[in-house]
Amino acid sequence: MTDVRLRYDHIRLLDDELTIHAPNEACGVLIGMKEQSSIIVEIVLPIKNSRPSDRSFELDSKEHYEAWNRADEEGMEIVGVYHTHPHSKASPSAWDRQSMENYQTLWVIIGVDGINGFEWDGCVKPVEVVEVD
Repeated sequence: MTDVRLRYDHIRLLDDELTIHAPNEACGVLIGMKEQSSIIVEIVLPIKNSRPSDRSFELDSKEHYEAWNRADEEGMEIVGVYHTHPHSKASPSAWDRQSMENYQTLWVIIGVDGINGFEWDGCVKPVEVVEVD
């Protein structure tokens, strides 16, 4: 994939997640569609971090399951995950890299320096975050 498309309200919600949950990481899923080389996000859905920490996250299994159902009911899919780095840059940590290799989807990280997207394709590769109307 080459880019992920997020609306202004999505970006605002992700920025808010960074500050609301600090000093711990926040997390959630991105629901939408894949179109050619782009991911179109329709819903940013916060999910409880079942392992609150300032260095890691774990999507609450019940809420994650409910998100899968919601995406399916709306004719979409979970196209990625997001989490925050309240004390560092928006780039994958060593733990993130290991997790990305095991859960190969779009990863959006919100850090003190902004929002960045990544995917695993044999290694971590950047995915452009594009704000759309």
